[in-house]
Amino acid sequence: MIGAKLRLSSLAARQSGRRALARLYISPLLRWRFGRGDPEKLLLAPQDLRASDPTRAAEIVSGRYTFAGKTINLNEVSPFVVTPPSPVWRETLLGFTWLRHLRAADGTAGRTAARRLIGEFVRSSLRFQPEVLEPVLTARRLLSWISQSPLVLDGADRGFHRAFVRSIAWQARYLLQAGSASADGMPRLTCAIATAQASLCFSDKVNLRRPATRWLAAELGRQVLSDGVHISRNPQAVIDLLLDLLPLRQSFAARNVLAPPELLGAIDRMMPMLRFFRHADGAFGAFNGMGYTQTHLIATLLAYDDARGKPVQNAPHGGYQRVEGNGAVLLVDTGRPPPLAVSHNAHAGTLSFEFSADNFRIVVNCGAPAQGRENWRHLARSTGAHSTAIVNDTSSSVFAEGARKPGMAGRVILSGPRTVTVKRETTPAAIAITASHDGYEGEFGLIHQRELTLSQITGALEGRDSFLDGKSHDGKRAPWKGTQPVLLRFHLHPAVAARPANGDTQIVLTLPNGKEWLFLADVPFTLAETAHLANPEGPRRSTQIVTALPPGENTISWAFLPAEPV
Repeated sequence: MIGAKLRLSSLAARQSGRRALARLYISPLLRWRFGRGDPEKLLLAPQDLRASDPTRAAEIVSGRYTFAGKTINLNEVSPFVVTPPSPVWRETLLGFTWLRHLRAADGTAGRTAARRLIGEFVRSSLRFQPEVLEPVLTARRLLSWISQSPLVLDGADRGFHRAFVRSIAWQARYLLQAGSASADGMPRLTCAIATAQASLCFSDKVNLRRPATRWLAAELGRQVLSDGVHISRNPQAVIDLLLDLLPLRQSFAARNVLAPPELLGAIDRMMPMLRFFRHADGAFGAFNGMGYTQTHLIATLLAYDDARGKPVQNAPHGGYQRVEGNGAVLLVDTGRPPPLAVSHNAHAGTLSFEFSADNFRIVVNCGAPAQGRENWRHLARSTGAHSTAIVNDTSSSVFAEGARKPGMAGRVILSGPRTVTVKRETTPAAIAITASHDGYEGEFGLIHQRELTLSQITGALEGRDSFLDGKSHDGKRAPWKGTQPVLLRFHLHPAVAARPANGDTQIVLTLPNGKEWLFLADVPFTLAETAHLANPEGPRRSTQIVTALPPGENTISWAFLPAEPV
């Protein structure tokens, strides 16, 4: 723990130094450096793969701004001068990701509103404030402005055109210098992507393109693992990166510039992950920061998948396993927590799993809440919010805030499972995964081992959880003799109805299509209330199955079986 705290202190010192450097770059003495020369001509606008919403467009045109669940109604007042209802609302406004919706506005209303809002930003004094020029915020704004430049510049006068292009060029040059001040992981990679994209869109930006391409290649090589999982282990990162990298690849081709091998390789490795993390209903597994799945984005990205093959089954570097059988899908987290610097959104969910069948998710994790629901985020990251074992109501990873208790899982992960073993066995009848982790060894002397077997014939899932002594005896693990309470949680999807049956010896699970599944276990179990957090409209009430390890025992066996046809 002392070593982890030293690493945390070192990380905080590095981040403080980077922020100070970024503030230096926007000081009045150095602003001129990024604004020298006449602005170049924009030669191309990369495609924005994110969809536009005509309803959102109509709201923005009428002066109604809804971001992160908060709404402000304005008439003639600029949104850049009002007091924001929340920090996330302000970040969304200043990132301009909403600009794409104005493409869907009727007539010239969208173009007029886009120019008015960008003009208000460019003329305002806040454009040089440190919070506004936070590197990752600048990167998102830069990508939005470039991709929507045809909308913005259509019918624009010469003065606006010049101010708009000059601002893009200034932000791109600034980002190349200050982007390293952003947090490691997705924020820094987004800065590299935005700088490279801007360098390709201008007519003459060779001096910017070369260092931007080198920076991009270095970050992609470091952050996209060999199996296509992002270093943060968040499945959402795969979606977000491909939405930005696919247009960037097109820009390299459009300018007849050789794309770096790291870019092409990263895309090739990540595309199969779109199918790897997908359930039978199209949603992604809710692991390590993944929230609600925008399935239309997945469909858009899959259109660029030339292979269109069966998804890979093993992501050893990212720490995930996938098993399929008779229409059922099993996803398992078999990885250690990500590196400390990129663990801000990681969850303590080692050995948790999700299970879907008959085109519906049955067992899930609670998932990450939507923006504006930050009060739920700490709870979502705890082990109790995952379909796995929890010991003494304590998470398997230690967070920087509040140690390991639910509701106090904040900031980075200081420590967690150090050794996670995985073995996969395949037969014609079933595929079995046996995995273990030592996240509870230090505090409770316990090793959690989980065996999951998915039938290739029926799609049934059978499991066995064992709790072993942390000390080895002749290469074998003895049964754990601790007395702390151990619970197994199986969080059910909100669309699944659950009721006890057969004298409380089993639970009947009814899917939305009317099909029934059974849950059985060799120990007592109960139904309890839980919350499914991965929803855009907010947490939804749901049900969880809870089983407890009986005193003196060290294993729990259980199964999810399709009910016999009537």
